[in-house]
Amino acid sequence: PSRYVTGVTLSDIESNPSLAAYFKANFPEWQSEDTTTTRPIPTPPPPIDPLVALNIRPLSCQLRDPVKEEGSRACYRLRRNKLIPGLLYGSDPTKNILSIDHSSKIMIKTHWDDIFRETQRYKLHFENRVYELSVHDEEGNLVQDTPQLVVPRDVQWHPVKNLVICANYIRYYPGKPIKIPIKYINEEESPAMKRGGFIAPVSRTVECVVEEGVRIPEFVELECTGVRLKDVLRTERLIFPEGVKASHRVSDSTFLVGTVFGRRGDADDDK
Repeated sequence: PSRYVTGVTLSDIESNPSLAAYFKANFPEWQSEDTTTTRPIPTPPPPIDPLVALNIRPLSCQLRDPVKEEGSRACYRLRRNKLIPGLLYGSDPTKNILSIDHSSKIMIKTHWDDIFRETQRYKLHFENRVYELSVHDEEGNLVQDTPQLVVPRDVQWHPVKNLVICANYIRYYPGKPIKIPIKYINEEESPAMKRGGFIAPVSRTVECVVEEGVRIPEFVELECTGVRLKDVLRTERLIFPEGVKASHRVSDSTFLVGTVFGRRGDADDDK
């Protein structure tokens, strides 16, 4: 009965003739239903892709012919065919790949649509993300030791069109330092920034080490609560997620995020 009128039970209908007459007039089928029928078990949600859980996106590319597709003219032809030339290089101890080995450097080409999609989504932070790169040969088969985790490196942009014309990738593995962008939070809690002050950035990224199995953060947050004019912002205001820490090359005494500037009258008001 509670399916038709919330809170009504079978004992209520049996003890109240008026309620029984109401159900008979408006819901004549309620007595014919099988009360033992249970609700269907909801379908469990699909399993989460482990790459998505680690904030890693897939990316694919093709091998470049070291003879026919090498050089400036060959790269111009590739770009006209919507292919971005590049190089895959770097070490990966997890797969016994060493950068001193010449075979570790692989000439590749990435489709322009894939690069454009990622650059439009992440803008200049494209070079601060980790991707799972799959390298295919001319027949579409995966090359040995791929897919591999990579970070875009030394990406070249067209000076006028603001489009990528060369995309290189360096191999990545858990524990390898990676530069993560800095994002300002709680700016409205700063007396200086509420009055038109601003942070003149010195470092827009911070080099971090992410432990294995930990999600790679999009940003490292900078706490702006209580910031006043002429304050120097250092690592003590950075909020690192669990499993993420600053690299050993980031010194608490020398690393500088930025300095707060504003109008001189605001500085007199803060005193």
